[in-house]
Amino acid sequence: MVKVIIVAHGCLAPALLETASNICCFEQKSVQAYSVSGRADLDKISQNIKASAQDAEVLVLADTFGGSSCNMALNCTNGMDNVKVVCGLNLNMLLAVLNNMSRLELPALAAKAVEDGKKAVFNATESVK
Repeated sequence: MVKVIIVAHGCLAPALLETASNICCFEQKSVQAYSVSGRADLDKISQNIKASAQDAEVLVLADTFGGSSCNMALNCTNGMDNVKVVCGLNLNMLLAVLNNMSRLELPALAAKAVEDGKKAVFNATESVK
Protein backbone atom coordinates (compact mmCIF):
# COMPACT_ATOMS: atom_id res chain seq x y z
CA MET A 1 0.00 0.00 0.00
CA VAL A 2 1.20 3.48 -0.88
CA LYS A 3 1.42 5.94 2.00
CA VAL A 4 -0.07 9.38 1.37
CA ILE A 5 1.26 12.64 2.76
CA ILE A 6 -0.64 15.88 2.36
CA VAL A 7 1.30 19.14 2.72
CA ALA A 8 -0.41 22.48 2.26
CA HIS A 9 -0.44 26.05 3.45
CA GLY A 10 -2.41 27.05 6.53
CA CYS A 11 -4.98 24.55 7.74
CA LEU A 12 -5.79 23.17 4.29
CA ALA A 13 -4.10 19.76 4.69
CA PRO A 14 -5.84 18.66 7.90
CA ALA A 15 -9.13 20.20 6.75
CA LEU A 16 -9.07 18.28 3.45
CA LEU A 17 -8.15 15.08 5.27
CA GLU A 18 -10.98 15.52 7.76
CA THR A 19 -13.43 16.27 4.95
CA ALA A 20 -12.30 13.23 2.99
CA SER A 21 -12.68 11.01 6.05
CA ASN A 22 -16.34 12.03 6.20
CA ILE A 23 -16.83 11.02 2.56
CA CYS A 24 -14.88 7.79 2.11
CA CYS A 25 -13.25 5.00 4.07
CA PHE A 26 -9.49 4.50 3.96
CA GLU A 27 -6.69 3.25 6.15
CA GLN A 28 -6.08 6.39 8.15
CA LYS A 29 -2.75 5.26 9.60
CA SER A 30 -1.34 5.38 6.05
CA VAL A 31 -2.18 9.07 5.61
CA GLN A 32 -0.52 12.09 7.20
CA ALA A 33 -1.37 15.78 6.88
CA TYR A 34 1.03 18.64 7.54
CA SER A 35 0.31 22.35 7.74
CA VAL A 36 2.94 24.66 6.33
CA SER A 37 2.89 28.14 7.78
CA GLY A 38 5.26 30.68 9.24
CA ARG A 39 5.15 28.75 12.51
CA ALA A 40 5.67 25.29 11.01
CA ASP A 41 8.92 23.45 11.59
CA LEU A 42 9.78 22.57 7.99
CA ASP A 43 12.83 20.57 9.07
CA LYS A 44 10.66 18.35 11.26
CA ILE A 45 8.08 17.90 8.48
CA SER A 46 10.91 17.02 6.07
CA GLN A 47 12.26 14.46 8.53
CA ASN A 48 8.79 12.92 8.93
CA ILE A 49 8.37 12.64 5.16
CA LYS A 50 11.79 11.00 4.81
CA ALA A 51 11.01 8.60 7.67
CA SER A 52 7.72 7.59 6.02
CA ALA A 53 9.58 6.82 2.81
CA GLN A 54 12.08 4.52 4.49
CA ASP A 55 9.86 1.46 4.27
CA ALA A 56 7.17 2.28 1.72
CA GLU A 57 6.23 4.05 -1.46
CA VAL A 58 4.92 7.53 -0.71
CA LEU A 59 2.72 9.90 -2.66
CA VAL A 60 3.01 13.49 -1.48
CA LEU A 61 0.11 15.76 -2.40
CA ALA A 62 1.02 19.45 -2.23
CA ASP A 63 -1.19 22.46 -2.79
CA THR A 64 0.76 24.88 -4.97
CA PHE A 65 3.73 24.35 -7.25
CA GLY A 66 6.49 26.75 -6.26
CA GLY A 67 5.03 27.25 -2.79
CA SER A 68 6.75 26.36 0.47
CA SER A 69 4.92 23.08 0.87
CA CYS A 70 5.74 21.75 -2.59
CA ASN A 71 9.32 23.06 -2.53
CA MET A 72 9.96 21.45 0.86
CA ALA A 73 8.50 18.11 -0.32
CA LEU A 74 10.56 18.17 -3.52
CA ASN A 75 13.77 19.08 -1.70
CA CYS A 76 13.51 16.48 1.02
CA THR A 77 12.61 13.66 -1.39
CA ASN A 78 15.09 14.54 -4.13
CA GLY A 79 16.61 11.33 -5.47
CA MET A 80 14.11 9.04 -3.75
CA ASP A 81 12.64 6.74 -6.40
CA ASN A 82 9.90 5.54 -4.06
CA VAL A 83 8.34 9.00 -3.68
CA LYS A 84 6.25 11.06 -6.08
CA VAL A 85 5.18 14.65 -5.42
CA VAL A 86 1.99 15.85 -7.11
CA CYS A 87 0.87 19.46 -6.76
CA GLY A 88 -2.44 21.22 -7.37
CA LEU A 89 -4.19 19.42 -4.53
CA ASN A 90 -7.98 19.50 -4.53
CA LEU A 91 -10.64 17.37 -2.85
CA ASN A 92 -11.40 15.36 -5.98
CA MET A 93 -7.71 14.45 -6.29
CA LEU A 94 -7.49 13.46 -2.64
CA LEU A 95 -10.60 11.26 -2.81
CA ALA A 96 -9.28 9.49 -5.91
CA VAL A 97 -5.99 8.80 -4.15
CA LEU A 98 -7.58 7.59 -0.93
CA ASN A 99 -9.96 5.29 -2.79
CA ASN A 100 -7.10 3.78 -4.83
CA MET A 101 -4.04 3.82 -2.54
CA SER A 102 -4.37 0.14 -1.68
CA ARG A 103 -5.02 -0.97 -5.27
CA LEU A 104 -2.58 1.01 -7.40
CA GLU A 105 1.21 1.11 -7.49
CA LEU A 106 2.85 4.50 -6.93
CA PRO A 107 3.29 5.57 -10.59
CA ALA A 108 -0.33 4.70 -11.45
CA LEU A 109 -1.61 6.37 -8.27
CA ALA A 110 0.30 9.57 -9.06
CA ALA A 111 -1.14 9.55 -12.59
CA LYS A 112 -4.65 8.97 -11.18
CA ALA A 113 -4.18 11.90 -8.79
CA VAL A 114 -3.26 14.23 -11.66
CA GLU A 115 -6.03 12.95 -13.93
CA ASP A 116 -8.83 13.17 -11.35
CA GLY A 117 -7.56 16.48 -10.01
CA LYS A 118 -7.74 17.99 -13.49
CA LYS A 119 -11.23 16.57 -14.07
CA ALA A 120 -12.49 18.61 -11.12
CA VAL A 121 -11.35 21.92 -12.59
CA PHE A 122 -13.76 23.41 -15.11
CA ASN A 123 -16.25 26.23 -15.52
CA ALA A 124 -19.38 24.72 -13.95
CA THR A 125 -21.59 27.59 -15.12
CA GLU A 126 -20.69 26.88 -18.72
CA SER A 127 -21.22 23.16 -18.34
CA VAL A 128 -24.86 23.49 -17.29
CA LYS A 129 -25.89 25.88 -20.07
